[in-house]
Amino acid sequence: MRTNTDQSSSPLQHLISNPSEILNVVKNPGRYGMDIYKGLTVKQQQYVLFAAGAGLIAYALYLGRGKNQG
Repeated sequence: MRTNTDQSSSPLQHLISNPSEILNVVKNPGRYGMDIYKGLTVKQQQYVLFAAGAGLIAYALYLGRGKNQG
């Protein structure tokens, strides 16, 4: 099953309306995740990259804090 990112609605709205597609993304993130990412507008892609970067920084701070306490 292939995600349909050619719809008039946003790929994110498509995921919400079809929860089975989320399972496909979890099973094969390389294929389906990139299909969804490529279907986003440039602004939405920037938001996703910013959120991922912020998450990595927060995770690094969390890991660094654990080493100092242990």
